[in-house]
Amino acid sequence: MNVLSYQSIPAILKDNAVKYARKTAISYKKRGTFLSLSYEEFYERVLFLARGLGKAGVKPGDRVAIFSENRLGWAISDFGIQCARGVTVPIYATNTPKQAAYILNHCEAKIVFASTKGQYEKLLSIRDQIPGVELVISYERFMGDRSFPVFTQYQLSEVSTPLSGEDKEKIEKQIDKITQDDLITIIYTSGTTGVPKGVLLTQRNIMTNAQYGLEMLGIEQREQTLLSFLPSAMFWSGLQDIM
Repeated sequence: MNVLSYQSIPAILKDNAVKYARKTAISYKKRGTFLSLSYEEFYERVLFLARGLGKAGVKPGDRVAIFSENRLGWAISDFGIQCARGVTVPIYATNTPKQAAYILNHCEAKIVFASTKGQYEKLLSIRDQIPGVELVISYERFMGDRSFPVFTQYQLSEVSTPLSGEDKEKIEKQIDKITQDDLITIIYTSGTTGVPKGVLLTQRNIMTNAQYGLEMLGIEQREQTLLSFLPSAMFWSGLQDIM
C-alpha cells in the first residue's frame, strides 16, 4: 500500500472501510475476552465521535487531549479527533496532575478524554489550574463532581442517534479537506532536562514514517497483526495504530 498517495490518515481509514469492510481492523480485551471490530465498524465509531466533537464545538486546529492508557477508546478518539480536523495531544496515563496541567495549558486544550475515574480525579485536583478545559470525556461511566462535569464517550458520540447520510457526508467533506501539511498531533517530551517540549507533527510526518515502516516490515496486504506493548501516547506505538 502506498500511504503517501493519500492526503491524510483519515482518508486512508475512509478508503479501508470500503476496501476491507469485513476484515478485522482492531482487537481489544473486554472483561477477559478478546473482541474485534471490522474496518467498517471501527470507521462508523470514529464518525460517531467526530460528529460529537463537531457538536461540542471542535474546529480545525483545536487541541484535544487524550489522558489514557492503551485501549480501544484511545484509538477511536485519535481518529475521531483527526476526522473533526482537531489536533491530538497525548498525555501519558502515568503523568502526575502537575505534569498534565502543564501540557493542557501549554497546548490550550479545551477538551480532554480521561480514560478512568482515576484520571478524572487527577484533573479534578487541578481544576483551578486548567481554566481552559471546558469538557471532560471518559471511556467509563462514573459520577463526577458537580463543579467539573464528566460525560462518557458514548454520550458524546450519541450512538443511540443513527448516523444520517447528511452526518456522514459532512464529516467526509471535512476529511477531504485535510492535507499532508496539516498538524495531526503534538507529542510532549518527558521533560527530564526542563519543562516538556511539544513536538509538532504533520500528516506527512506520520504517513512518511508509516510508509517506511510498512516497507521495512515487508507488509503489503493488510492481513498481518501488529502488537505493541508501548503506550499509545508514544510516537512509535501511535504509529502502529495507523499502520
